Amino acid sequence: MRSTISARIADQLRSDIRAGAFSGDGRIPTERELAARFDVARNTVRRAIEDLRADGLVVCHVGRGTFVAGNDGLAQLAPGAQTGAENENAAPGLAYDFVAEISPRDLIEARLMFEPAVAAAAAANATDADIQQLLRAQAGSEETEEMETFERYDAEIHRLLFAMSQNQLVIKIDEMLSAMRANADWLAAKRRAYTPALKARYVSQHKDIIEGIRMRSPKAAREAMTAHLEEVRRALLEI
Repeated sequence: MRSTISARIADQLRSDIRAGAFSGDGRIPTERELAARFDVARNTVRRAIEDLRADGLVVCHVGRGTFVAGNDGLAQLAPGAQTGAENENAAPGLAYDFVAEISPRDLIEARLMFEPAVAAAAAANATDADIQQLLRAQAGSEETEEMETFERYDAEIHRLLFAMSQNQLVIKIDEMLSAMRANADWLAAKRRAYTPALKARYVSQHKDIIEGIRMRSPKAAREAMTAHLEEVRRALLEI
């Protein structure tokens, strides 16, 4: 079982990746640098990096370091890839090498099949602490006027819903979907569609989803998520 500390570090690095914190060459800080940042031992950082590799979010090259897996968050992981020269025993991770072939239309239609059920599960399983996390992310999305910042909060809301499923396979599917949402075509479509009015509608729809979860109503959460994703489909595919 992964330690709580390494899991928390992995979660923070996932958020950093989604926020574009490692833009440019995509290089992740070294184990030594991360250990200093989080004030932990390097083997704890190593376990967190292994989790990211298993998710297909990073790729490691001997002698070069660890990098975000491509500009779109994806890459084929080479067999036997290492977590840097100092980690010779890490197992190869799961690669999402097919994602570049998935169109925005296929992605949103798949999300419509899947995420309403996730919202319903979240309504059944959410704790009070989970709901507070959702409300904080919702508040952040409402307050910002910047598209990139809004997108980070938007992604966080959806990530939290998947986490509330309390199902490890469902959580892995979210990580795959998140990687697809980071695809260049998807990001370009979102930038073209983004307006203050659209952002306001998304904020309102997120409120409806969260209210369904707060009421512990799987039906209300499912319906609100369906309405939200229908809006996303119209905004991104009918422009």
